[in-house]
Amino acid sequence: MKSRIQIIDDNVALTTLLAKALAKFGYEPVVENNPLLAVNTVRHYMPDLILLDVMMPERDGGRVLMDLRNDLSLRYIPVILLTAIAREAQALANTGGIQSLVLSKPVQLQELLQVIEEQLRASMTYNQLREADTATAAHHPPRSGMIELPDFDQGTPWTGQAAAPPSTAFSTAALTAPSTTGDSGPVFAFPKREDGPLSAS
Repeated sequence: MKSRIQIIDDNVALTTLLAKALAKFGYEPVVENNPLLAVNTVRHYMPDLILLDVMMPERDGGRVLMDLRNDLSLRYIPVILLTAIAREAQALANTGGIQSLVLSKPVQLQELLQVIEEQLRASMTYNQLREADTATAAHHPPRSGMIELPDFDQGTPWTGQAAAPPSTAFSTAALTAPSTTGDSGPVFAFPKREDGPLSAS
């Protein structure tokens, strides 16, 4: 069963690219570009993990995260904060008494996928974890504990399932991935914008 990943970010270009990448690697992405609808969308789809932007208009990621942690049905969903102001966002990491991981933009795809897998695995119950390990051992020979990720740079066309429809429409036009940096692995280029000071609320 595919893990459902909710992407909450007002940047339509970013969420389109990220949803395609997550779908290619076997996840079921759900996109929400309107932060005012974010919590309702989470309630509807009940994702296994949430990728949450911090700086958004009308309702920033800190307030969205607080709403999630105050909802008993949503508070334990793992949240990864994606932001260009990672240092300031650390103050939000323990919102509601539950630790959320903070990743700085831009983030390498391989790093993001590894963190997602670690967070999903940590959120599994003991029985789920034991069943997953048993099923894996039955179909695959033992291997090292390193997470092996496919090469995202390969030119093989993506033929996976489409992302679940977002509550707000976004363009599905093909996006050209930015050039890679000196480090290994592609890097998402997040459009620059003027981020103001983090909301105190």
